This record gives sequence, C-alpha cells and structure tokens, in this order.
Amino acid sequence: MRNPAKGGGSLLTNMSHHCRALVLHCIDFRLGKSIKNFLQEQELLGDADLVSLAGAAKNFVDPLAEPLVMRQIEISKKLHGIREVYLINHTDCGAYGGRDKFASTTAEHNVLAGDLRTAAEMITAKFSDLSVKCWIAHIEGGGHVRYEQVSE
Repeated sequence: MRNPAKGGGSLLTNMSHHCRALVLHCIDFRLGKSIKNFLQEQELLGDADLVSLAGAAKNFVDPLAEPLVMRQIEISKKLHGIREVYLINHTDCGAYGGRDKFASTTAEHNVLAGDLRTAAEMITAKFSDLSVKCWIAHIEGGGHVRYEQVSE
C-alpha cells in the first residue's frame, strides 16, 4: 500500500481481512458493557468495525457531521467489505439534550427513531448494497440497558 502522505495512492485499498458490519453507537460510557453484550448477541463481536460518536445517528441530520460519518462507512466498506450497518441511538443522550429535553418518553423515542430512519435512508441512498439495522438502547434504572430494534 502506498503512503498518501508521500504522494502515493489512496488508503482505500481492499484489504485481505473482512468483517460483516459497521456499528455506530454513542460515546456514552454507560453503554460499554451492554454494547459488548449486544455485539455478542448479534454475533458481531470480532466481526464489526466500531464507530463511537456523541449522538450516534444524530450526526446524519447535522450537515457538518454527516460527511464524517458517511466517510467512516465508505472506508469500512472499501477496506473490510462490510455488508451491514448497525445504528444505535440511546435514551437520555446528552447530545440530544438528555431525557429532560423531551416532554415524554414517547417524544424522546420518536425523535431517536426518526433520526435513525433518516440516517438509514441516507446510507441506503448512497450505498444501496448495504443493509441498515436501527436500534434504540433504553438506559434504565440500575444501569440496565435494553435494546429495541426500530422498524423501518
């Protein structure tokens, strides 16, 4: 592989190692153990590129951040041959203003799910061969996190 910093070629070269998916989730430390468990349950542990960004799918509706997130998907697709993208938003997310910003848990759910659906549409518009799966991680009492798949 050539070094682009020295004027040679692109970093986006097909690699000999592949993984099934890219997983985009929030940086929130409260998700640490549950993300690992989620990856195990989905049979993605060791088979996914992990991207952690504050707000997760919220970044797709931000015109300044959207190119960064799309670039991560593009790189993962080209380098590792991903076929799926998992998007995980979570309740009580600081990037959204926290739980108190919403009038109700239903209102919070609707905004999180709406951003996930928008992000999924944007991804499939650009990468029609990728499957996108959307999830909301519900942070509940006692540190428990429950995952809910969001339908399209």
